[in-house]
Amino acid sequence: MSQAAQLITNGNVSEYWSDHNVTLHKRFSSPEESLAYLAWRNDQYPGYIDLMPVAGHDGKRILDYGCGPGHDLVGFCHHSREAKVVGIDVSFPSLEEAASRLNLHSHFAELVHIGTDTKELPFASKSFDLVHSSGVLHHTPDPVLIMRELHRVLADDGEAQIMVYNYESLWLHLYVAFIKMATEGRYKELDIREAFARTTDGEDCPIARPYRPSEFAAMCEQVGFEVVSIGCAASAWELHLFARRFEAIMNPELRPESRQFLLNLTIDERGIPHHDGLVAGVDLCLRLKKK
Repeated sequence: MSQAAQLITNGNVSEYWSDHNVTLHKRFSSPEESLAYLAWRNDQYPGYIDLMPVAGHDGKRILDYGCGPGHDLVGFCHHSREAKVVGIDVSFPSLEEAASRLNLHSHFAELVHIGTDTKELPFASKSFDLVHSSGVLHHTPDPVLIMRELHRVLADDGEAQIMVYNYESLWLHLYVAFIKMATEGRYKELDIREAFARTTDGEDCPIARPYRPSEFAAMCEQVGFEVVSIGCAASAWELHLFARRFEAIMNPELRPESRQFLLNLTIDERGIPHHDGLVAGVDLCLRLKKK
């Protein structure tokens, strides 16, 4: 590895996530191209970057749990003058891509590989000021165990920011329940959560759980976190589909729960739909601190 990235190996490679990482193995030819992609990717989820910021973390020791090919690592290194950045992931190829992208920017990060069965993170207790995990815990077999470890390695005055999939979203109630199930007739034999899992990260994705905000908040509190704030962001795809909500409501094949979800939506001044005071989008984002 070059001096810009240090790679530590530990455990076995997850084959699925090696084949299906978030950038689809995209390689970048310049820092400008990399930063343009960073901005484009975040713009696909309006409001997401405000809920899961990579800027404003000067002087912090940062852990990106499930860093994949380094999208947010680049964001932290470019937008914050952090004291230390560590990325951890189950996919060795994704970590190699993260190293390559960081090297392009001449940024340093420690990259750590773990197995999917790793029960204890290879870090001392209270060793990070910010724990960041975006779109990862909903793919794990035991998210509570992982959150206990994230709580352990977080400093007493530190903060965590976590994004998981939102059950109360247009993705689940409009895209999955209406378009996939009621209209296309797919996955009708499946529970809505299992049908959701087939539509997010590839049909063969082993685990992809959506959580209600209260459900995931309770899980966080179970391991010793206090919920500071909850917010959601909708994908551009969900907002594109939003115009079909009345078509969905009129379809007798739509699940009653999903019909009521669509009927109860409110719209803010930007035209963004909300449900129970939160944006009705697939990204459920929580800011946490230790109790």
